[in-house]
Amino acid sequence: MTNHDNRPHSEQKRARPSRRTLLAGAGATAVAAVTGVAAASSASADGFHYPKVRPGLVHYDDVLLLKSWLQANKYKPTTGSRFKVAYYDPQTQQLVKHFQARCRLKTDMIVGPKTWCALIARTAGRQKLRRGMSTNDVQLLQLALNARFDSGLKADVKFGAATEREVRRYQRMVGLKVDGVVGTRTWERLADGR
Repeated sequence: MTNHDNRPHSEQKRARPSRRTLLAGAGATAVAAVTGVAAASSASADGFHYPKVRPGLVHYDDVLLLKSWLQANKYKPTTGSRFKVAYYDPQTQQLVKHFQARCRLKTDMIVGPKTWCALIARTAGRQKLRRGMSTNDVQLLQLALNARFDSGLKADVKFGAATEREVRRYQRMVGLKVDGVVGTRTWERLADGR
């Protein structure tokens, strides 16, 4: 990775990403927009890489991606400069633990499929979604489903047949009414990383 900013890494400012930035051009482009770096080569069908992040990890891309999604969920460190460090530090671990507890997930500070799913789904506007719709929330839905079980969806904001099929699969998996419509209960389950 090349750093084009001549200031020391600790002095570089990293703005909190907006929801629009997180969605901009899903896939590798969005990862670059969120983290400022290219996506890892082992990416999901949507172009995102959903790494297992665990305490002690120092992989720059993965940790900054995690921190960007935490910020999008309004989880901020108590000291501003620590969040810019590309290390899964104790402060970030505690934020993840708090987030996992809020979602009723295992509070092990390991960010896996369920935690990624919850981080993504909680940024959505939660509008009712069904086949034929095209909104940013559809893209967040597609990203969340891919994070949860690598469903192979293209994150293109279009709620088509493939998205409906994966929604039905997800609803069946978590014991919801299988109708292919993403309503309150489906959003709640996704936001809890179920």
